[in-house]
Amino acid sequence: MIYIQKRRTPDVVKSKAAEIINTPDSGYASISLPEDTKQLRDLFDKMPKDEIRRALCKEQHGLCAYCMRRIEPRYDSTKIEHYMALSESKQKALDYQNYLGVCYGGERDERGKVYVLCCDAARKEHALTINPWNKRQMEAIGYKRNGEIFIRSDKGLDAQLVMDMQTDLDKVLVLNGMKNAEGKVISDTASKLIAVRRGIYDSVCSQFERWDKKKCLNKDFLKGKIEYLEKQLQGDELAEPYIGVRLYFYRQKYNRLK
Repeated sequence: MIYIQKRRTPDVVKSKAAEIINTPDSGYASISLPEDTKQLRDLFDKMPKDEIRRALCKEQHGLCAYCMRRIEPRYDSTKIEHYMALSESKQKALDYQNYLGVCYGGERDERGKVYVLCCDAARKEHALTINPWNKRQMEAIGYKRNGEIFIRSDKGLDAQLVMDMQTDLDKVLVLNGMKNAEGKVISDTASKLIAVRRGIYDSVCSQFERWDKKKCLNKDFLKGKIEYLEKQLQGDELAEPYIGVRLYFYRQKYNRLK
């Protein structure tokens, strides 16, 4: 996961939301949750979703808000996620500031013997503690050599918050695949998240070996590589998929070189 800086609500999205809310015949005013969730979803379906997807993909640099897989501004690539679940808040249901762009979580991937969904496909209506708009939380994201994602306990977060965020990763968003009672991964996700992250770690190790042989692996050289990746997370740049994994291992190495 990476920090996402939320942008201004597109005018066409703001206008359509206001129209739905202020039109008496829409039925919005009389909606009561959770019993009227379907009615509220029907109203959400009237929102300009193509524009919403375009805006979300821009602000997220073409990456799923949860797993960092590539997403594109199309229906078959990007789902519009309500961070506060649609069934929980009528006010947030039509609010762009509550939206994230996410992948299909393996629903459209080739099915194997064990089909483990992730991201929104796994989360469904569960409330989240972990928040991609919270920079401090995102700075606590770490990756293990085996491909697992974890919450670091050395970033000044409350111990309970660290536990709750890890639970979100493991059991709500299922970003570490299926685990047994002892916490050991027994199956990757359908989108092969663990394998991909482990592959990036192996790639980074190979890079370090090559750069070391060329006598260029120093803190200034690595700082340039980090800045190159960080630039992809600015403006409307398209970032490489799973960029947060490579950045994490680069920064870890940089800190050791310092």
